[in-house]
Amino acid sequence: MQAKKTNKPYDRKVRPVTEGYLDRAALHYLGRFNSSKENLKRVLDRKVRRRNEDGGAPTGEQLGWIEAVADKCVEYGYVDDVNYAKQRFAALLRKGKPLRVISQDLVYKGVPEDIVADLMTSATDDPDKDLNLVAAAAYVRRRRFGPYRRVGAVEGKAEKEKAAMLRAGFPYRMVEQILASSEEEILSLLN
Repeated sequence: MQAKKTNKPYDRKVRPVTEGYLDRAALHYLGRFNSSKENLKRVLDRKVRRRNEDGGAPTGEQLGWIEAVADKCVEYGYVDDVNYAKQRFAALLRKGKPLRVISQDLVYKGVPEDIVADLMTSATDDPDKDLNLVAAAAYVRRRRFGPYRRVGAVEGKAEKEKAAMLRAGFPYRMVEQILASSEEEILSLLN
């Protein structure tokens, strides 16, 4: 005889949220990902919402625990906003993201705006390197545009490449310059 099927979701026992649970959750998350303090607080907030009945907002006590756990992680050196911002900046630049997009991403990830501003000014201090041009070169290489285009590409491909770079946030003159560059010029920008 088969068991009677119901439309009810599986009833499982909801474990209560404790400060110890949040400690373990934070350490597990930070063991896998680097994070800013604000982003860690968002992650812990989502975990609390999942554990609360009906996905309810965290209570005042739970918000206090989240803040305490985040502060503890900063105190122990597990979370460092400046180091996180530098690493994320370098990773996004390697992916070919323009400086404006990198700045927006860092703010979205919870890095304080003063740290982002300091990072952007220190990154653009070198007059020999235009980091937007370096990012454009990385983007062209990653997407196989310009000199990296396959031989026998479809007609009109250059216009599509130009449009893709403009949508990615690069200035028009820079797009034309980088797409007209040779492979050697792009490699010299990247090194």
